Amino acid sequence: MKILLADDHALIRSGLRGELLGLDASTQFVEAWDADSLRQMFDAHQDIDLALVDLTMPGMSGAQTISDLRDDYPTVPLIVLSGVEDSAEVRGVLRAGAAGFIPKTAISKVMLQAIRLVLAGGQYLPPQLMQMLDRDESPLATAPNAANAPAPGVGTGRLALLSPRQREVFSLLAKGLSNKMIARELDVTEGTVKSHVATIFDVLNVHNRVSAVAEAQRLSRDPDGRRLLGD
Repeated sequence: MKILLADDHALIRSGLRGELLGLDASTQFVEAWDADSLRQMFDAHQDIDLALVDLTMPGMSGAQTISDLRDDYPTVPLIVLSGVEDSAEVRGVLRAGAAGFIPKTAISKVMLQAIRLVLAGGQYLPPQLMQMLDRDESPLATAPNAANAPAPGVGTGRLALLSPRQREVFSLLAKGLSNKMIARELDVTEGTVKSHVATIFDVLNVHNRVSAVAEAQRLSRDPDGRRLLGD
């Protein structure tokens, strides 16, 4: 795995390297410290698997820079790191196509969970932004580059943070199917289902299957009680 770390503080890049080795000890890193070097690293390394980008580096233009990067490098998941937890800024970068937003105050465990979620095809928001999504004010709804935007009939809110396959698992989970039954239904391995279920746990902010099923069933209905995931 190759990860691009873009931050204008060398100490922060060093700290990120240490934390991210928890994903894979063989992870390779390339680094950028301003908007120009960020572009240079993208151009020089066509095999980048993930980019973590500080929005306030010299030469950056906020969400516009993120939008430009997504246009030019659409296959690389991009997560914004920020020392400012501003909801308007988060909406902007998600609309621009970022796969997530991680506050620099996040502890190592949270950061690794967020990155695993993004690498699995989902999107990450801090818990306080999750509350906004639950009120159907999803900043992902109009994201021009949001490949994982809600499919018709799936609904909004936290469901928008899941990849299409994860939403399929979510739908079956909400019906109470076991991992083995879900695997048989989707014609995938049980291990694959377990991986998706773990991601769903992160998105729903739950720690066991019973709570996940209850939360899935709650979120699968709109405010009028109608099902959003189908029968």
